Amino acid sequence: MSKTPKLAAQEDLHKRIDKVVSMKKRLEREVVGIHESNQVAPSGCRIARYLAKGRKGVYWYYKLHAATPIFPTRIDGKLSKYKHLGKAGSQAYMNAMEQMTARTRIEALDRSIEALKQGLKDLVEETSK
Repeated sequence: MSKTPKLAAQEDLHKRIDKVVSMKKRLEREVVGIHESNQVAPSGCRIARYLAKGRKGVYWYYKLHAATPIFPTRIDGKLSKYKHLGKAGSQAYMNAMEQMTARTRIEALDRSIEALKQGLKDLVEETSK
């Protein structure tokens, strides 16, 4: 005997809910995996390039720049908005790039997770109709 249209619609709705929940959990595990396998740059940071003049000319240097002071200074331990990275390709620069890449991936995944949460909320509302 075939399913009634209402029963088929309910089954379809539950399948869609399961798909959304499954993807949300997978993305959340991915975020945890990024945190566990990488150092992650603090939220709101960016890499800034600046020009320094020396005796032999001008040089481009890089720094990690935060909106608020979060980086301890070497001398007195006070907090600064900047963390010097040196020239492009230096170890500090490469580490900061890895950290920024991890942060960007997490933020993108977080946006997707939020969209899935909204979709799940909509589907749950649909079940109450």
